[in-house]
Amino acid sequence: MKQLVGLVVALLVGSSSLATQSVTQNLREQLKIQQALLDGETIQLEESQSRLQEAWVRVERESADLLRAQRQGESLESLQLRDEDLRQAESELLMHLFAIQRLRRSMLASRAVIAATEEEIRRLNERVGSDEDPLTGTWRLVMEPGGQEGFAFLRLEGTLVQGTYQLSGDWAGSLRGTYVSRKVRLERIDSQIGFAAILHGRLQQRGDTALLQGSWEATQLASGMPSGGTWVAERVDELPE
Repeated sequence: MKQLVGLVVALLVGSSSLATQSVTQNLREQLKIQQALLDGETIQLEESQSRLQEAWVRVERESADLLRAQRQGESLESLQLRDEDLRQAESELLMHLFAIQRLRRSMLASRAVIAATEEEIRRLNERVGSDEDPLTGTWRLVMEPGGQEGFAFLRLEGTLVQGTYQLSGDWAGSLRGTYVSRKVRLERIDSQIGFAAILHGRLQQRGDTALLQGSWEATQLASGMPSGGTWVAERVDELPE
């Protein structure tokens, strides 16, 4: 067991933690909410700018009308009414201006939150791998028949899978294959007998538990050795003592 622990611990750098994946997923959900709020504020800003433009046109028009009326010698009462209308238009202009300033401050704050959330997601992804990478990490492996137990370390790059394994009975070697649409195909290359088996499986998520489960078929039919069987691997955060 110490030899097994030493083998897999050496490969644990960059392995993903389910707990950290949960945190990352929560951050992604928060990011969606923040982005939706920012999109709403952007629409509000566009509408407010349109209203500001309309209010500015009204102020210009009524200011010009007041000046023209003054030059044409309109009565004091008429000028007072025009001035009241102009002051109301100016108040509306300021109201829209203040609303735009408030929206700009809110948008900048939203952008700051989004940037901080994206940075935290990036940091977590660098530490444990993206939650869009469901395979990279350590798996507790059981092969049937025979109940062979051990561990495998897998790394996903695009759709290609590379890894190592060690099973009870001093069986150890490498794994290589593909992962597409939650389906995995792995070739088991054993250090003793070479290309030993092909494993087919599917990734299943049960709450916080990630499982790879499927069947395997031997590529070498040796006397007394099974020609196939089933296998299951459960993702683990760390190896037992």
